Order: sequence, then structure tokens, then C-alpha cells
Amino acid sequence: MITTLTDTTASAIDKKMTEMRETFGVTTIGRVLTLLIIATGDDTDDAVEAAVSASHEHPSRVIVVVGDETSDADEAGLDAEIRLGRDAGAGEIIILHPRGAARSSLDTLVMPLLLPDAPIVTWWPGTAPSSPVHDVLGSMSQRRITDAARCADPLAMLKRLRRGYAAGDSDLAWARLTRLRGILASALESPAGAAARSVTISGAPEDPCVVLLGAWLALALDVPVDVEEPEDAKQDGIDARLWGVRIERDGDSLELKHISDEDIELTHGGDQEPQRVSMPRRTLYELLAEELRRLDPDEVYGDVLAHAFPGIEDPAVFAQNKPTPTDRIEPDADTAAVAAARDAAEHLAQALRERPQAHLVLTGGGMGTRTAAALPPALDEEKVDLSRVHVWWGDERFVQLGTADRNDEGVRESFLEPLLAQGLLPEHVHRMPSPGDGMSLEEAAAWYGQQLDSAGGDQPFRTRGSAFFDVLMLGVGPDGHVASLFPQHPDQRETAASAVAVESSPKPPAQRISMTWPVLNSAQHVQLFAVGSEKATAAAAGHREIDPIGVPASAVRGLTSTTWYMDPEAAGRAH
Repeated sequence: MITTLTDTTASAIDKKMTEMRETFGVTTIGRVLTLLIIATGDDTDDAVEAAVSASHEHPSRVIVVVGDETSDADEAGLDAEIRLGRDAGAGEIIILHPRGAARSSLDTLVMPLLLPDAPIVTWWPGTAPSSPVHDVLGSMSQRRITDAARCADPLAMLKRLRRGYAAGDSDLAWARLTRLRGILASALESPAGAAARSVTISGAPEDPCVVLLGAWLALALDVPVDVEEPEDAKQDGIDARLWGVRIERDGDSLELKHISDEDIELTHGGDQEPQRVSMPRRTLYELLAEELRRLDPDEVYGDVLAHAFPGIEDPAVFAQNKPTPTDRIEPDADTAAVAAARDAAEHLAQALRERPQAHLVLTGGGMGTRTAAALPPALDEEKVDLSRVHVWWGDERFVQLGTADRNDEGVRESFLEPLLAQGLLPEHVHRMPSPGDGMSLEEAAAWYGQQLDSAGGDQPFRTRGSAFFDVLMLGVGPDGHVASLFPQHPDQRETAASAVAVESSPKPPAQRISMTWPVLNSAQHVQLFAVGSEKATAAAAGHREIDPIGVPASAVRGLTSTTWYMDPEAAGRAH
């Protein structure tokens, strides 16, 4: 049975499900988990069909969140479809279609619908976040499943998943290799003691299965692995993205190759005839069912992913190979703020001539507040279309809205209210959450990271040499900190998430939210503010070599420009 609800709420959906179960005698007894599917219009049907089939082995409540990019962004609302009984297999299905602002609060939509005291698995059948564990839905899940092969750039997606990997992550590209790995492991046991010397994989180098298989063999056998691309993309109807494997060993060789979409041939060096093994292509349902059989972390997948793409341990790499910073020294703080505002307005105007939207990141502190106050006339002079501008904050104090400690409160009267009256859209003002929003500090950081990623930053944040923000402003503290990344502080070492929860800040208040190194380094133009003699030491250190741990101000660079705005007192030791 299928019921459709329009302009509804999560509580209304839950109530309707209860009514349907009572009317048709459907029970929730035996449901073993909640499966969250984050889908787009293109992959929804396949994902739901796979979930229905998998439900016979894993009875589940399936909640599908459909991201419809064609929906009116200004119209907030929620439509839903409930499937019970035969239409939901051995489980029950809720398909949610959030619109407008509702799409930015997926956790509040989903939370009332979760099965109580049951594991949660989140699956992205198409485009996925680079750091699933830092997604607001992924963070509540025991298992997080992605599918790099279905992304626009599979290899780039796999690299980003490596950067954001956490125990509990898995990818269907790895599940596609399960049978092949089993056959290879069994074949390698005979003859006993035969050491491998080299491995050659025939397949497409950019295919996730090829990459993961190569890393697994390199780890297991401790030998070099080469990848050779087949001459023909396809032969006899066989998809040649992973065509075969040849392992040279002491005294013999082992070769495995596809001979059809259903079969492979396995040949030992001493065999007279190859052994034919049935290995049909696995369906999406079979892959999903395998993933749901185990909810504990797949440590081998984590090891293989790490071996395939060595991680970035030093956050300095995000600032390297960019233009050398320049200085703009003005007589005083007010003049420096006006200069920074005018430059920012010019950059935003140029961005809007090239792209539909522009992104500005504000900062707190005295200079940040002065520059924000100087922006409205500067933007007006450049005739910037404010309806196409998005405003973000590099960091925020995790205190109640409206209190003087918050960075957004410091610019409310001088910046936000004038620009909102002149055309800046309220939904384009991206404030960081406060305790009053009902989130913990960690949840608030994850939520803001999701807003950044879903707005289009996910790929630039994890692809060096790419920018998302057009102008990013940062105040430099006397200790050299920027945003809420403090020298030697453990939380500043986070590079997988887009926003990090900062505990025990050395500067009160103690709890904060901050953008992370890869995010801060994803701007075309970076503006660093330092005025007054108390900033002279930090400004001088920030002009030396890139040192994110000791001098955070040295480790944020713009893809096009990085400019220090200083007065003579702050600049004295920098020159």
C-alpha cells in the first residue's frame, strides 16, 4: 500500500504510518535497522528497488531523502510517500521530498522517523560527501556506504573519501571486489610458500575497483603493482574496466581474466587447461545486502584506502604553491578597513561577472567588524547584485544568538541589516548555529560543514588548486591564530571535516566552531587583518615560512591573491 502526503511534517508522517499499520495489520516487529538513503532524482528508483530486495534479508525501515535540484529554493516544505506491505518488501519505506529551507535541516526531518534502539546505516547511492562521518546524517550512523563509481569523477571522489575516512565507512566499489578477492586469496594458497614477485592488473586506471584491488594486492603481497589499460574498451560485450590480474611468483604465475560478463578464467602456470569459474556481475541489491550483513568497521577497506592514497598529515600543503602574499599598509585601522572593503567589493563584482553566485566569508574582531561596516557602500559603488551573494563566517563563538560575543552580532546593525534591506537574501546569510538551536557543539559543527558542502564546496575543499569562496577575511590574533585555529591546539589538526568543533579555546569563550585548513584555503582572494602594535609579532611570524601548527596566520593563502591589511605599527616587524 502506498500513501502520499503533501506539505506535511515528520510528526504527521509518523502518525500516518501508525494509522496504516493499525488499518492493515502491519507490524514493526523484526525490523533490524534504519536505512537512510540520500538520493537524487536520477538514482532514487534503483536505490529503492535495491532496498526492497535487501529487506527480505534485512527487514528495515528505509527512509529515502530525495534531493530535487529543480525545486523552488524559496518555497520551504515537505512532501512524503509511505509504502507498507507488499510495496515495501519485508520492511517499510518513507520517501521524503524536502523543499527549500527544509533541505538544510535533514536531521530534524529524519530524527522522529528513526526506529528506536536500532542501528542506523546511511547510504549515498550517487554523489556523496567527502567525509561521510561529518555529515549530519552520517554522524548518527554506525555504517556509512558510498559508491565512488557512480560519481562524476570516481577517482577524485575516492581520494576525497580517503581524506575524510573514519571507521564505519565503506564503498560499493570495495564490495564489488569481494568474490574476486576470495578467488585470488584461495588461488594464492597453492603452492604453499610460493612468493609473489610482481602484479599486473589489466583495467582502467581511474576505475575505483582497479585502484582498490591494486592497493589490496600491494598490501597483501608486499610487491609492486602495475596497471595496464586494455587496448579495447570493450571486447565481446565484456566491460574491460577490470579485465584481469596476472601475478608472477617464484616458479610459476597466476592469471585471472574475464572471458564474459558471467565467467572468468583462472590459470596457474603449471596448469595445462585454464579453470573456468562462474562470477556474474553483482546487482545493486546484492552489494547492498552484503554491506548490511556487517555493521562493524571494515578495517581492511580502511587500510586499503589509506595505502592507495597516502594521507595528508601536514596541513601546510593546503597553502603551498600559491602566490606570495602582498602587503597593504594604511595609516590606521579605519583606512585599512575601507581599503579591504573596496578590494572585496571589486573581487565580488568580478566573480558575479563570471559566475551566477559569489561567496564572501566574514571574520570577527575589531578590523573584521570595521571592514564589514565599510562593505555596504563599497558594494553599492561596485553595483554588486546582492541577491547573488552568499555570506559565511570563518568561525563563531558557540554562545546564544544575539549576545555580544558572537561574530554575527557584531556586524548585525552595520552590515547585515543594511544589506538585507538592499537585496541580500536571508537564506543566503549562513550563520553558524548556537546552543539555542538544540544541537551539541559537535552537531553544530557537522551541520555547518554540511551547509558548506551542499552549497558546492565539497569538491573544492578537498581538491587543492580549486576555490569555492571568492573573498575570505581573517583577523590575525596576537598569538597568530586565524578563525578559531589556535597555535598548537589539537582541534586545529582536523583536516577531514569542513567545520570543526573547538573545545577549550585558549581565548574565551571556550567553545567555538571553525572552518578547517582545507576550507580556509579554498578562496580566490584571502584578506588578513592585523593592526596595532600588539599584532606586530604575529604579523612578522605570519610573513615567514608556512607553519600552520605554530603560526596559523602563515598557513592560509588565496588561489589568486593573499593580502595583509596593516597599519605601520603592525607592519613594523614584518619588513
